[in-house]
Amino acid sequence: MIEQILEKVINTMLPHLDSGQMEQLHNALYINFHGVEVREECYEVAETGIDGDALKVKMFVASKKAVNRQENTLKQYTTEICKMLDFLGKRIEDITAMDLRYYYGVMREQHGIKMTTMQTRLHYLSSFWDFLTTEELVTSNPVKRVGILKLAKTIKKPFSQEEMEALRVNCTVLRDRALMEFLYSTGVRVSELALLNVCDIEMGRQELIVFGKGSKERKVYLTDNARFYLKRYLKERMKEEGITEEELENKPLFATLDQPHARLTVAGIQYMFRQLGRRAGVKKVHPHRFRRTIATDLLNRGMPVEQVSKLLGHEKLDTTMIYCTVQEENVKESHRKFA
Repeated sequence: MIEQILEKVINTMLPHLDSGQMEQLHNALYINFHGVEVREECYEVAETGIDGDALKVKMFVASKKAVNRQENTLKQYTTEICKMLDFLGKRIEDITAMDLRYYYGVMREQHGIKMTTMQTRLHYLSSFWDFLTTEELVTSNPVKRVGILKLAKTIKKPFSQEEMEALRVNCTVLRDRALMEFLYSTGVRVSELALLNVCDIEMGRQELIVFGKGSKERKVYLTDNARFYLKRYLKERMKEEGITEEELENKPLFATLDQPHARLTVAGIQYMFRQLGRRAGVKKVHPHRFRRTIATDLLNRGMPVEQVSKLLGHEKLDTTMIYCTVQEENVKESHRKFA
């Protein structure tokens, strides 16, 4: 069997290496694996294992639902756990760290998933096994033995002032300008934005309450600019739909442009910004980048990171600190000023 494995490795690498490199690989493999015995591992699932594993997954999802995890998050947990179980074909209690390394190795090499995606998937599985160990359904969490993924540190840039102006100029309808200014002003998540109604806005106080992850509520605020465009947009809505201000109160805050002016969904908002980015010639335009931009701008203007964290609805200050890395571009200016 070892011969078959080595030949498979060589054939896989053949298109990627020149003749000299192939010879070195060939020699290294046969030298290092000479005398090694390989046995095929049995992945048969016990008849009682499938039902038992399905019950464990349901119990885990129920525990997450009990602490108000969103349906989309529950779906992601379930999808990853089931993918892993189907791939390995083993009972949960028999899965080892080596199995998980193999699973993610295949996902990485054959399916090309990103390291950040792998990290997220490992988080899902670790949470699952933490639940199982707490409930004493298994003895240990094999994910903890997989090791920490070394991710390349990349700074996700906010919009520059020039990019923001390009986006503003290319907003062809009033709704898009109001939506853009609203996101930049409040820093809300796109999922939070999609659920808002007109009645949620305290226009006079320039504030509103949003419900974030885990149904936790927080207060966010409108700038004068955001309020100006939002009021203009809502006035235009009343005229187009032929409704009164009282009737508008229970309508979605942002709606589709066409009849029957349904609630603008997360996917619809994301699509709108992709189109806006193309028109403006700005790359990577998506709702979350406005959240990153306002966080960065507030930090650069001297707002305490604790207050920025509260505004964004972050549970941990470390999450907000990610935005601080982009302030490095100010170091050059400070150096010129003080050196």
